[in-house]
Amino acid sequence: MEKFMHISQTKSAMLLCIIIISMIGAVFAGMSLTNRNVAVIQPGENAGDKVTIYGNGVTFVRLEMTTTLDQGTDTVQLYLPPGALTDTLTVSGINVVKITTTEESHPLIAKGDVITVYTQDATYTGKFIGWDNMLLLEANNGTIMIPGERITRIILSEVVQVEGPRILAKITTNSPPGQYQLEISYLMRGPKWRPTYFIDLETSHVDCWATIENVEPWRNFTLVLVSGGPHIVVTGPIYFANAETAIYSASSLSIDFTPTTTDEYHEYTYNSRLWFENGTVVRLPLFNGTVTLRQEYFWKSGEVQNRYHITNALIDPLAAGKIEFYRGNAWMGEDAIAYTPANAETTAIVNYAQDIKVNVTVTKSINEARRQVQGTQITIQNHKTTPIEILIQQEINGYTLVTSTPSATRVGSTLSWTTSIDAKGTATIYYEWEHNW
Repeated sequence: MEKFMHISQTKSAMLLCIIIISMIGAVFAGMSLTNRNVAVIQPGENAGDKVTIYGNGVTFVRLEMTTTLDQGTDTVQLYLPPGALTDTLTVSGINVVKITTTEESHPLIAKGDVITVYTQDATYTGKFIGWDNMLLLEANNGTIMIPGERITRIILSEVVQVEGPRILAKITTNSPPGQYQLEISYLMRGPKWRPTYFIDLETSHVDCWATIENVEPWRNFTLVLVSGGPHIVVTGPIYFANAETAIYSASSLSIDFTPTTTDEYHEYTYNSRLWFENGTVVRLPLFNGTVTLRQEYFWKSGEVQNRYHITNALIDPLAAGKIEFYRGNAWMGEDAIAYTPANAETTAIVNYAQDIKVNVTVTKSINEARRQVQGTQITIQNHKTTPIEILIQQEINGYTLVTSTPSATRVGSTLSWTTSIDAKGTATIYYEWEHNW
């Protein structure tokens, strides 16, 4: 009896194993049958063939990849990075019937974006905060509330990079079986690039490096950095489900790229193919050359500035960025500059002249019923052991200039004097304005 029971238990165990193996086989067979109509492109295969990063934080990615459609395959799956603007996804090389993306798709407008909002009555520029029955915009150290029904257009000036899971895109096709070369392109939020200039005040030599933050795992790709940004517009009624999500129809999205000519955009294309690691910060040399520098002391209020006029003598424009000033190996200071075309001039502050002091005294003040007069004396003391030349500016708010010693140059409401001062010397300026009602 015990032997019979042992044999029965053994047979039962074997039968159970067979059943389990059969069930596992059936599951895998079912999965295989279920996925027969799907061609999957793994996330690691999404190498950017050409990546164009614009100065406003928008990136255009173009991919080329090969996929095989088996008999019955009608869907191609691929993954897009977080922040991809799925409305801009294009796929060519196969007949596309439908494109479906997962719910991780990010809105065109996200918190922190710098936007310009056009309404029926006015125009507002600031950082997008969110939506709470009205569009909330941070501007001029306050919050502007704009009713959604009055919004006619929104322009994105600068976007913030977003984090989150990768976006699954499913492309439904009716192309016959075979091997296809797909061309895929899309816009995405980030990464953003910025230039840093290193200028030697002794030699006027400039080195420019590009810093790119939070890059994607692009492999063997061509990088293009653009000094400007594409013009991105949202038109038509805009509705927000909550502070984090924007809902809009595909027909309300308009992306208008200014022609990529040197008149509008300037592109920096790297000649060699690059490899980026996910989430890292990459610094690349962009260009070098020589600019023209002119030193100048300047005062309008506060401390005296030691600044330099920088004439861009290069064939390339200087994109908006930060300048690090050196004198030989010694660091002198830093400032930021706006976009400066070739042969144009910009001004940057290196540091402040502590040995030059400016004092302002109101020496005459008349306030009558219909007349106001004010006389001001400016005293400049040069404590340096070398002579200097300084530019002084003052605003008179459109009032009438009565007198000035020495003579002032007036442009609009701005008065300017250029004064030479000996070593350890002093200079004075007196001007008087009048206002009549």
